[in-house]
Amino acid sequence: MENLTKYTIPFKGLKDGLHEFKFDVNPEFFKSFQTEDAYQGEGAVKVTFEKKTLVTSLRFELKGKLTVACDRCLEELILDVEGENFLYLKFGEEHEDLAEDVIVLAESENEINVAQYIYELFTLSLPLSFVHPDDEEGNSTCNEEMIQKLNDLSVNEEDKIDPRWNDLRKLIDNN
Repeated sequence: MENLTKYTIPFKGLKDGLHEFKFDVNPEFFKSFQTEDAYQGEGAVKVTFEKKTLVTSLRFELKGKLTVACDRCLEELILDVEGENFLYLKFGEEHEDLAEDVIVLAESENEINVAQYIYELFTLSLPLSFVHPDDEEGNSTCNEEMIQKLNDLSVNEEDKIDPRWNDLRKLIDNN
């Protein structure tokens, strides 16, 4: 967790207005959050910090690449990741999370660590499934040997159904 201290924004001495911070994300960053090597990546995050009297806003802009395992063939797949998110800071008596994008910081705090928010932005920017894209002709670019093994081992739905249930299916279909 020591390497996460570089993702801290000291805001106490900043004047009102816009301030930009840039953070580089590397594989060590992901090791701090994951118990397993789910994915590795690198990228850059620009945080635009707008300090105001009542509410301070942080705009996170992410561009990077993640290396993951393809859900279909299990081979390595490199995904381009882009995302944007906002976080709003208010000041009060003690630290409190009001909503997923609004937090209250104690008046005594003079910095905020944004590592968790950067990690969440990476995670939210991922597609639902990791699959190699199709080529120009619409063919899969996954490992052909693995796809063939999957096709060989897949169960045909018609072979799996016990023929005694067919008469019952006819009754259901008629209703």
